Amino acid sequence: MDPDDSEAFHEFLGCPWGRTEYWEFRAGGQLVSLAVVDRVPQGLSAVYTFYEPTLVERGLGTFSILEQIRIAKEQGLPFVYLGYWVPNSPTMHYKRNFRPMELLGTDGWRRVEL
Repeated sequence: MDPDDSEAFHEFLGCPWGRTEYWEFRAGGQLVSLAVVDRVPQGLSAVYTFYEPTLVERGLGTFSILEQIRIAKEQGLPFVYLGYWVPNSPTMHYKRNFRPMELLGTDGWRRVEL
């Protein structure tokens, strides 16, 4: 993706089936993280999260997911979708911390016990 191509950026992060929102998280007025969240009929979909790399120890990606869960509960939405999961990917390992976990396969949704 060309970093100067705003249209390509929005196509990559946006979705035609819901409303894409950009949630800012700040500490002391400083932007520390930004979550791209799709609002879909039955929940929220965590598309992507960016955070200040020097603050990795703060777990801002996990914090973003917890906020999405909180907002979904407040608004009576039954689901928060964490997106793709690659079991052996270290960058996606945090998704194992959220339960219950369900995976969508060719035979529909199934609960996963890890």
